[in-house]
Amino acid sequence: MLKQYEELSVLEQGDDGAIISVRGQDGPSALLTGSYLLHLERVLYEAEAELVVVQHKPALRLLCSEVGTLLAAYNESRNKYYGAPSAEKSLAAALKELDELRRQLDKF
Repeated sequence: MLKQYEELSVLEQGDDGAIISVRGQDGPSALLTGSYLLHLERVLYEAEAELVVVQHKPALRLLCSEVGTLLAAYNESRNKYYGAPSAEKSLAAALKELDELRRQLDKF
């Protein structure tokens, strides 16, 4: 369903997209260019192929790096324009993510 918004503000703009604010939405949103999404799709395809052969993981590392960069830009803009999440929530989220990463590494 196509929605039209009266107000859209660009908070941070880069070569591959922008962090935007949409009036009436909670927090910022990420707007990615088509070429960046194609890049992520290619990296994901390579990572999935490498997961079949567990010995080599450079594409998986690249995928993690790309997603990490996206999330870092999103979090930086969110914190800059909407305030940082509480330290307690951040710590809980970090511990949960660390446990998930540990479980994934144990599978290898």
